[in-house]
Amino acid sequence: MQAEEGTTSTPGGAPPEPNAHRDRRGFDVLFLLQHFSTEAERYADQVRRRYGLAHKDVHALNEVMQANREGRPVRAGDIARRLVLSGSATTTVIKRLVSAGHIVRSIDPRDRREVSLRATEHAYRAGREMFAPMTEEVLAVLEDCGDDEIEVLRRRLPQLTDAVRRAGRRAAEGGPPAPAAATAVAATAAGTAAPAAGPSAAPG
Repeated sequence: MQAEEGTTSTPGGAPPEPNAHRDRRGFDVLFLLQHFSTEAERYADQVRRRYGLAHKDVHALNEVMQANREGRPVRAGDIARRLVLSGSATTTVIKRLVSAGHIVRSIDPRDRREVSLRATEHAYRAGREMFAPMTEEVLAVLEDCGDDEIEVLRRRLPQLTDAVRRAGRRAAEGGPPAPAAATAVAATAAGTAAPAAGPSAAPG
């Protein structure tokens, strides 16, 4: 649940407290970006179900595709770290994607002891089909932008992406791994103490 714009939610139904950042320039843009991200995630959820993909499958496949585009190797351990998955959960996700023909395993030419993951043409074709409606709608808006506006987006969006990535690292350092944190929250809500556990997540 997100707090109201410019306010911070408080427990017990107390009046919301003003957000300490609300007077900073661009604060309102945070909520515009959040709305965009929420709608993009909702779209991805709709189409992934149609293609029989679990939530984690889509994110894992995206990580593989991104690494392939950038020409860097991606391995199972990279997927586990990026998606905060246990080793067994990562193996399950990769097996599903291999069985569906979306990725293949291959010996890393840089280090023949390692196995890299590569997206298949089938995966790229499915991705184009899945995201064609969103691509068309977003490009229609971008085509209405001036060159200066496009250049600002091209320069600023990667910076904003890096900012969110840094925030994610800070959040991870400030508490237990995400699956363990979720267990702790659930246990607290139930009035019980959470058992100590290592990182794990059910695929999908």
